[in-house]
Order: sequence, then structure tokens, then C-alpha cells
Amino acid sequence: MKRQQADFLIHTAGPLYTMEEQGLPDGPRRGADLSRVGVIQSGAVAALDGRIIDVGPRDELRERIEIGAGATVLDAGRSAITPGFVDPHTHAVFGRARSGEFGRRLIGESYQSIAASGGGIRASVREFRSIGREELLARTRDRLRAALSYGTTTIEIKSGYGLDFESEIKALEVIAELAGDPDLPASVATCLAAHEVPDEFREDREAYLRLVCDEILPAVAGRRLAERVDVFCEPGVYTPEETERVLARGQELGLRSTVHADELDGSGGAQVAARMGADSADHLGAISPDGIQALAASQTLGILLPGTIFSLGLDNQAPARSMIDQGVALALATDFNPGSNWCESVPLTMAIACTRLGIHPHEALVMSTLNAAHALGRSQRVGSLAPGKQCDCNILREESVDALCHHLGLDPIDTVVRGGRVAARNRPAGQE
Repeated sequence: MKRQQADFLIHTAGPLYTMEEQGLPDGPRRGADLSRVGVIQSGAVAALDGRIIDVGPRDELRERIEIGAGATVLDAGRSAITPGFVDPHTHAVFGRARSGEFGRRLIGESYQSIAASGGGIRASVREFRSIGREELLARTRDRLRAALSYGTTTIEIKSGYGLDFESEIKALEVIAELAGDPDLPASVATCLAAHEVPDEFREDREAYLRLVCDEILPAVAGRRLAERVDVFCEPGVYTPEETERVLARGQELGLRSTVHADELDGSGGAQVAARMGADSADHLGAISPDGIQALAASQTLGILLPGTIFSLGLDNQAPARSMIDQGVALALATDFNPGSNWCESVPLTMAIACTRLGIHPHEALVMSTLNAAHALGRSQRVGSLAPGKQCDCNILREESVDALCHHLGLDPIDTVVRGGRVAARNRPAGQE
């Protein structure tokens, strides 16, 4: 048998988590299948030109491939190897973090009261509008490098801190400029112009909705600056009816949709997302029984963001176990943003999901790889280790995903591979 040529090989004496198992239905994992992680003990992955060509036990794989001259070969020792993480909900394009609000929350102010006094998203909007494009580009690049170092190889990024035509376009242009950098995570852009009602439209929200639907979204779609449209469907922000209106306009223009749904109070956002065929309904800390049933009966994923509730010091985490038991397809995301969760780390998010949501580490891994890829429409490219997919993977510092979620307080990623090349190494001093 003729051996396949490979220019990249990664192997381990420990577990290789592929996310691929025979006999499972297509689509995102649900129910008991959510813990199926496709482990190959002493596994290996071979790639050519950034695409996986073979996966299997390393002794068998070595008999099937030919390592070309100048190929990259990575020996992970006994460390675990996982697919690259997919973070399907972030707000990585912003000016500066709102760290002062963190202290205010700790002495008793609520997120909602801070927002009502001009803080929160509205404060980030004022900051964003004043920052220059080059500074914004540099700050965002640094944040994406940090995300990559934590193992994120694909990341969703929203606009939403501009809330006027020029600033929303500026945000999406920054995302587009960074999207082609192979030393950063691959990105999926989402237009979140309906993140809040800006101050200048507080007395005429209808005029702002017209601006979003008649000017911002057509420009975004026409220039292909985003794939998706998002709305913050929450009491005091956008109603279910307004959310449907914005999503429907985006869909008319060829944009897929997602929804900030039922975050702090029940909004009916999960039902809107399911009814509109959205990619996902995100947050879901206050989801209703009807909302759970709507998601379970649909192709819309629920994206949980446990780090946000943790950072806010609240108790209303999403009812993850009930959602899993009822058949909702779930993913995890960081919600990386300047206010309610200043965190780029998917591994920390997984750990919080385990301790606060009752998620098993294997479920957390599926939710942060394969299911997250489905939530972004990227499951044919990333999210698992299989022939034909991009060679995106992580070498952990630990020998299992259980240890990844258990061992807190350090960067748990040793090496990040994106597109069949080493994109980041997190070696302790003296071990580079």
C-alpha cells in the first residue's frame, strides 16, 4: 500500500481526544452522546498543507504515512491532545475593560443599576467611539493572541460597542483585517448593532431600529463584514418582537442569526431563537421550561456562558443538566468582554461549567469543540480531529481532560497547533 505524504505529525503516549466515534448521528451531540469524546490511547494525527489526512493509533498510523523532509513532528509525551477549542461567543473588540464596575458590584451595586446609571454597555460605547482604529486593532490583536495561547483556534467576535453606523463598521473592519492572520485564531464575525439602545436614541428607539435594519445591516451584508446578526433580547433592552424584526431583516440580507437570550431575566429569547431558526440562543440563565422545550425541538443550540454569572457573583446559572436531559444541544463560550466577564480562557470556562453547572469534563470538551463548531456553522472544518478537517489541536500540560478542568491557577495548554503549524508554545522559563 502506498503511504500518504505528510508534512506534520503529532503523537502521544497518552489520550488523543478526537470527538469522532462511529454510530453517532450527524449534527451536534445531545443527551448521553454529549460525553462521547472518541479517545484513542497512544494516538496520532498526520496532516498535509494544514489539513488532516489520517488519525489513529500512532504505531498503525506510522505504517500508513511518509514523513516528508522538513516535516514538523511533535511528541506530546504522555500529555493529552485535544482539538483546538472553538469559542462561539465573545465581544473581543472593545476599548478598555470596565474594571471599576467590578469593585462597584462587590459592594452591592447590581449589573442592571450600573447600566441604568450610564455604565455597562453604554460606558463601553462612549469609550469605543473615541478610540482610534489603529489602537483598536492593536488591542484586539493582543487579546486574540491571548485567546490563542489558551487553546482557542476558532473564535466568534461581535461588534456592538459602536451603536452608530461608522463605529459598527469600524469594529467589523477590525475583525476582518485580523481574520487573515495565521498567528491568530480563525474568526467568525457577528453584527451586534442591537446590543443596547444608544444614548442619543433613548427617546426614539424606533429611529434606532430603523438605522439598524435600513442602514447598518444592509451595509454589513453588502460588504460581507459579518456572517451573522445578533440581538440582546432582555427586559429593558430589546423585546422579543424587536428581536424578531432585526433577525428577520438580517436573514433577508443573507445573514445567519443568534440571540442573547434570557440572561438575567426571562425574555422569551430562547423561543425567538428557535422560531427564527437561529444558530444559537446564548446565556440562558433565566430560561423558562417552554424555552427549554423550544430549543430541544429545534436545531438551535444553547450556548452557556458560566464565566459571566461567576464573574458577576450571581447564582442564576443556566439549568444545564435539565437542558441536557431534555435533549437541548449545548455549547460553551467565554463571553469575553470588557465588563461582565474579562476572560479569554476556554479552559477556565470549562472548569467553571464543571463545578457550577454539574457538567462532566468530557461533556465540557464536546461543548467547547464539536458542538461549539456546529453553533458557528464550522463543523465541516473544525471541532474534531478527522481527515479533511483543519489540523487545529492542543497539547495539554495534563494527561487527561479531567485534569485540565481540575487543575486551576495556571495556563493548562503546552502547545497550540493551527492549520498544521505551531501557533503558540506556553513553556515555563528555561524549557523553551
